[in-house]
Amino acid sequence: MRSTSADLHTLTGAYAVNALSETERAAFETHLARCESCAEEVAELAATAARLGEAVEFPPPAHLKARVLAAAAETRQLSPRTARVPRPRRYGRAGALLAAACLVAVAVVGVQVVQSGQQDQLAQLSSQYGRFSDLLSTPDAKIFNAAGANGAAGTAVMSPSRNEMLFLGKNLPTPAGDRVYQLWMINDEGPHSAGVLPSPTSPLVASGIPGAQRVALTVEPEGGSATPTGELVVEIGLA
Repeated sequence: MRSTSADLHTLTGAYAVNALSETERAAFETHLARCESCAEEVAELAATAARLGEAVEFPPPAHLKARVLAAAAETRQLSPRTARVPRPRRYGRAGALLAAACLVAVAVVGVQVVQSGQQDQLAQLSSQYGRFSDLLSTPDAKIFNAAGANGAAGTAVMSPSRNEMLFLGKNLPTPAGDRVYQLWMINDEGPHSAGVLPSPTSPLVASGIPGAQRVALTVEPEGGSATPTGELVVEIGLA
């Protein structure tokens, strides 16, 4: 393959998604070693492709994928804004690949949001509890709520892929001086301690959730108990 410098500039997208032939790849990598602007663009496109791959965890329905690919083939791809001297770009199959990936990701995530009806709640929690935003934004995160006695309530956000759950209490009265709130994860073998809440308003992240069917909050002696002994405050089903 004989390629001009202008031709090689157009291959950044195809290179980022591993869509070049061996001959094209060899020529482009030689060019890449001495072209700073292409190196920056490849790094940005590769990072975007990786993020899209993480976002689309479940394959889209066949009819949706076909519609998106058809639309991508007819969609003009715009080059990024740059302060450098403009150069001719030819997007071709690289543009179609990236457009398809973007549209499929958006479409599939959109379907999941509609189906779950939980995205707004997760976004609100993420803004309130920024240090847990990584868990709250996990693609398989699910949110469960339940009301308890005397106006108390609880929220559990569970991510099976991370093997973690975030518990948030609401309207929990301050326990007596020698009492604490303790969280339990319950499966077929019974309750397992998930930890003691530092305070009635503090979130708690628990690990080891496979098989857990419910999460419960009880009032226990200071330091916690080996098994639940106190009053059940709130119980949340995880299904």
